[in-house]
Amino acid sequence: MTWELQLFVDRAFEEMVADHLAAEGSMGVSTAVAGERLRMTGYFPADADRHGVEIRLLLALAAEGWQAEGAGVVWNFVPEQDWAEAWKVSYGPLPVGRRLLILPSWLPEPEGEVRQVLRMDPEMAFGSGTHATTRGCLELLEEVAAHRPLGRVLDMGCGSGVLAIWAAMLGAEAVVATDLDPVAVETAQRNAGLNGVAERLEIVERSDVPTGPFQTLVANILAGVLIGLAGGLVGALAPGGSLILSGILQEQAREVQLAFEGEGVRLMQTRFVEEWAVLFFEWAERS
Repeated sequence: MTWELQLFVDRAFEEMVADHLAAEGSMGVSTAVAGERLRMTGYFPADADRHGVEIRLLLALAAEGWQAEGAGVVWNFVPEQDWAEAWKVSYGPLPVGRRLLILPSWLPEPEGEVRQVLRMDPEMAFGSGTHATTRGCLELLEEVAAHRPLGRVLDMGCGSGVLAIWAAMLGAEAVVATDLDPVAVETAQRNAGLNGVAERLEIVERSDVPTGPFQTLVANILAGVLIGLAGGLVGALAPGGSLILSGILQEQAREVQLAFEGEGVRLMQTRFVEEWAVLFFEWAERS
């Protein structure tokens, strides 16, 4: 027997809820658009502490300013034979930018497809490509690669590994991907294998910034975490390198910009995707 947890939230809470459900032991997390809100679903085994999961989730959301509307959290019974397929319903082919098609492993490649296909099973890790912040980072990686070699790449907070894998597919010389969550590390490793780039990816569980230099650096985390890592991230950037940041709400963009420019990079572009901002910096000559 499996229990399905459903919750309707504003888009700003998507990453936070996905991470929380995964940390609570959800066997998959799916997201579907429901009008102006998102329906988020987690899948839990029969012996899960449903009351505890629900209370901890609501407290975490309340701390972020969320106010429950309607039924709040709803639990539904899912027949055992159906749960493993149920969370896949929300995932289909996803074109991103000019060249990329993200395709779940269980779907066949469309006939006549001319885009580069990246196979992605998000499982319990954030970052399947559907979230606005992830799409913005994927698009900017493609644009950087169109103008210069990506060189050695760092994906800080890799989640499912989609950004690191796309960097490798775009010709990166080598990619280092990190995440705090061991489940994310395992998921990213499996996804790298799905796409035949595992030999060029070093995926590790760690919270600090790996030793540079990196010609391209991408971090799709949260604004507060990025600000705390600003010195380390800029310090790991190679002269002439590019830095892509997201996980930033539009109203947080200026604060993040100032923190990173204070460390010695120059903001070249701000891209708004829904209520999120993606910031693109380049190396600035040190005086």
